[in-house]
Amino acid sequence: MTIFVRSGRQAAFRRYEPQPPPPPLSLVLVLATLTAPGARASVRISNPASALTTPPAYPDTAHVLNGCHLSSIRFLNRYLAEFPGERGETLEVSMRNADGSTQAHTIALISWQGQAWCRDEYYGVFPLECAAESNPNLDRLSARAERKLEKHAQLMIRTGQAAARSEPPVHLSAEQNLRDVTTAAKLIPYTTRIFWVRSGNRELPMAFFRPGGKRIAVYDPVHGTSTAECACTDEAKVVLLVATRLGYRAESVRAELPLPQPVLLASAN
Repeated sequence: MTIFVRSGRQAAFRRYEPQPPPPPLSLVLVLATLTAPGARASVRISNPASALTTPPAYPDTAHVLNGCHLSSIRFLNRYLAEFPGERGETLEVSMRNADGSTQAHTIALISWQGQAWCRDEYYGVFPLECAAESNPNLDRLSARAERKLEKHAQLMIRTGQAAARSEPPVHLSAEQNLRDVTTAAKLIPYTTRIFWVRSGNRELPMAFFRPGGKRIAVYDPVHGTSTAECACTDEAKVVLLVATRLGYRAESVRAELPLPQPVLLASAN
């Protein structure tokens, strides 16, 4: 099996369309360093956008390290279910941390009543102040979204509505690794399975799920969410390949029993 690695920017930009997960098909690994959805039952109301001036942010009930990709896809899953006339996809930008460092960051790009908006895991929704397009220039919108996100985040921090984000730690304790993977498995709106990767004298938990179409995904708190188009049906082998590509000295993989299909957790409006 051959793995082709691409940069996260191009691969992260795709229209998100919730659908039942069919069998996956060829392996192209895409690493999304910050970081995933499934078909959910949602209550639709008649013309739900008519009473709203801004799109809902659906704040997360919990957060995990490098979980922005998971948060964005979870948001898109609910948003597109409740507003089927709108469009949405993930968008990768650079985010500035409180210490001045920058890192790759995934947000949701959506249409809202003809305008382009974005939604961030911690800073909520903000307008791009341009028309929504059916085939947007994502490189141009990414640069625009970076500027708008930084300005929006600074406003929220200055007014006490949010805290400045710090750079995630590079090394995690075994307890924090397990806590974040377990929490992520509950947040991911797909049936998720936890795998343990043997690396030297330790075992590392990772969450495996199928986002739909031809894709698989693996969440690791240190690196975020890796997604791939994959023909391999051996989930343990896929996790082993992903862990190796992430730089772990992966020697073997064991799986826990699959977690039950999760129910979308309630979010504050």
